[in-house]
Amino acid sequence: MKIAIQVPIKGKSSERIPNKNFARLRNKPLCHWLLKELSEIKDDTIEVFVDSEDREVYEKVEKNFPNLDFHQRPRWFAEDHANGNHLIHQFALAHPQFDAYAQIFVTAVGLRRRVIEGAIQCFKDNIDTNDSLFLVTEETGWIWKGGAPVNYDSTRPNGLPRSQDACYFKETTGLYISQRDAVLQTGCRIGKNPYLYPVDRKTGLDIDTVEDLNIAEILLKDEEN
Repeated sequence: MKIAIQVPIKGKSSERIPNKNFARLRNKPLCHWLLKELSEIKDDTIEVFVDSEDREVYEKVEKNFPNLDFHQRPRWFAEDHANGNHLIHQFALAHPQFDAYAQIFVTAVGLRRRVIEGAIQCFKDNIDTNDSLFLVTEETGWIWKGGAPVNYDSTRPNGLPRSQDACYFKETTGLYISQRDAVLQTGCRIGKNPYLYPVDRKTGLDIDTVEDLNIAEILLKDEEN
């Protein structure tokens, strides 16, 4: 099975953190942490692509990671209206020779090679029953959406479980894997029968705000020590 790993890196700056993908984190560009893990994967069936609308992005990372390939996306896919589904679909259409596609984001700075390889192997092992896989963290608590509870019944005295028993899974948004046919038929990164792959919260951390960046600074410092 040939798998392409797509690593989207915008040249366009983020609204919350200016130039987020290259923001300094432990004296290295933020994108360095995930790219380092991917560059150390030794598997001839896996090919890693930096996906950007701006070739200068690739030229910046190529100096440290020359074994990564480059996919130049059309500029439309770098705008705010483009989401993860749009990104993986345009990538799959451009590279139809692969059997499956993984989408991994550099903002997942706690994601390590062993977890990536473990998720890919799990995807392969369950290929007959699950057309896709994504990372999740298991959370607890009472969730509301649209003015109504999602995971408990607020209208019955016995409808309120203990908070530790009100479990749900949250996407980390760090890693997705999907079979080629699932991506091409649906245009989405999650198929009809996904496998939910649980990870701890450190692994599931996604950098979206300055506060997240500060948390990552502490976690990585602890890891180095």
